[in-house]
Amino acid sequence: MPELTHEDYKIHYDLHTKPTIYYVKIYMDELNGAQVTAPEKRKPELIEAFLKKKAAWMKETWEKHHAELYHVDRLSMEEGQKINYLGRSYQLILNEGHDYAFSFNKGKFLFTYPEDEKEDQANKKLIALAKEWLREKSEKKFSDLHSRSISPEEDAARLGKKDRDAIVLNWRLIQQPKESIKENIQKLIDEETC
Repeated sequence: MPELTHEDYKIHYDLHTKPTIYYVKIYMDELNGAQVTAPEKRKPELIEAFLKKKAAWMKETWEKHHAELYHVDRLSMEEGQKINYLGRSYQLILNEGHDYAFSFNKGKFLFTYPEDEKEDQANKKLIALAKEWLREKSEKKFSDLHSRSISPEEDAARLGKKDRDAIVLNWRLIQQPKESIKENIQKLIDEETC
């Protein structure tokens, strides 16, 4: 599957060529990501150049339709925030300390940061550590949800991909309820489009 990179963000896309069309068309499928249809005779480098021009739009459209998966990217150093994990929202507790730490204990997320750290630096570290924690949990939890081999993949503007007997899922799905994750797995197995 081809991919392009926009500001360190990978966008996978499926390319379909047809003899009866005369322009490149992009459709953002809510499950499979970017679906590109192009004329059969169009040179691949021209298709890719066009897609690079549209990369920001594809990323923005994808994130807009899946805003709940990107909540973790908008965390800030404010009290009263929550982080989603397997469909439930858990309170985030911020504590000053000596070093950075991120953990989940007794139904709460705890972020500790150096008391003399600048807020914007602490905020970046909070987001990075929260994403790392969720990514690690996706590796452990996804495989328990189905008899097929399931592994997480980096966020790449799609919810997942079926590859023979294996399935890869966007790690961000770990924020959704198990039932929703299982539904997406089944849609991928059935090769649905949305």
